[in-house]
Amino acid sequence: MIFFALERHLIWSRPNGNGGVTTLYYYDEITWVVTALLLAWLTWLLVRRYRRSLALRRPRRRTDYGLLKRIIKLKDELSSRYLRLGFSANIHAIGIGRTDDDSAYCIQVFVSDANQELWPGAGAATLPASYGGVPLVLIETAPAIFLSDADFSSLAASEHYSNGIRGPQEVIIGGISGANTNLSGQSGTIGYFCTRKSRWSRRKEIHLLSNSHVFADLRKTTVDASDLIMQPSPGEPASNRPIAALVNFSALRFDADIKEPNHVDAAIAKLWDTHRHKGVIPLIGAVKGYVPKKEIQVGEAARKFGRTTGYTEGSVFSIYLDIWIRYDRTAQSAFFKNQVLIKPRLPEFTKFVSKGDSGSLVVDAEQHALGLIFAGTPDPPKPSQVSPDTTPENDAATDNLKRIESYGVANPISDVLERLNIELLEA
Repeated sequence: MIFFALERHLIWSRPNGNGGVTTLYYYDEITWVVTALLLAWLTWLLVRRYRRSLALRRPRRRTDYGLLKRIIKLKDELSSRYLRLGFSANIHAIGIGRTDDDSAYCIQVFVSDANQELWPGAGAATLPASYGGVPLVLIETAPAIFLSDADFSSLAASEHYSNGIRGPQEVIIGGISGANTNLSGQSGTIGYFCTRKSRWSRRKEIHLLSNSHVFADLRKTTVDASDLIMQPSPGEPASNRPIAALVNFSALRFDADIKEPNHVDAAIAKLWDTHRHKGVIPLIGAVKGYVPKKEIQVGEAARKFGRTTGYTEGSVFSIYLDIWIRYDRTAQSAFFKNQVLIKPRLPEFTKFVSKGDSGSLVVDAEQHALGLIFAGTPDPPKPSQVSPDTTPENDAATDNLKRIESYGVANPISDVLERLNIELLEA
């Protein structure tokens, strides 16, 4: 068998000066050896990438994937009903959380005011106590907005939040002020560092990671030479200078149908070689990997360092969150699907985010990246007074009513990495 497979083949022959014939043969052994070497190289490359990918991910913790998948489907059904464009000015988000005793998942319906009708013409109609066998919990809170700092002056921020880093930095680190030079008067946060994936080995160029609405001018659809990243942000009183150039960003759809949702608000910019960097976040340190979206758990610890509020701690309150986010700069709203909502850890931290914290990287207790902050509520909502005398029995809007304040909304970091085809800078 091997004898017939390994033959020789005549390539050419010609007479030589000695009266004989010179011939050149091709041997099948060459093909087999080259093929074997190529297969070995490809196998090594795939195994190396797979092992490296596993090393960067947080070890698995979740075991209830089947149950969660069913609840996500139910949540999607409710979102398609209650969050469609123009249906309700009161219901602004729907996500998945846990019951008070942490015994089961629940579907959370977020409203601006529990005393107002849920949608125009609803009157006294309320939500059922459960849907598909899953408890429904009404959450009263203010709608979220994009957190670029347009009207919150840096002086006021300095007075209220002394931990933020808003001045020029000789060594660029995560969590400091930085934004697109075209965003006059606005401020955001440089979240962390990343590198672009490539099929071929090449020198890894360092990029900065933040939001599209921080690193890009969303009034444009393409990147041009004017898209430079200033540090600190253009909205800071301190003198700034360009340190990077925008490379890629996720375009956002505003006032669109929920069938065409946004998934990430993320952008990267190439850091110029003339600027030194260090892969750390103040009071957090270096990022050690990331958490896949399906592994993020309700109730787990979350931390971040942002330009305005500095270091804050909280916990994951809602996963697979579908939510409308308002962009004050254009007076439009964008619908995002499958996001993460984080509430502050009270009483030590009354806020998790505020304006100017957009772009902050959220990490867990072991410094694995969870998400990228892009929205939240900068000011506490005014809780409504619910009167039990006028409340129907077995009503999710009363029996299960909760309120949260000053929360942050983050893109799952695994979605950011996948859609921008990047990797976080290794520790």
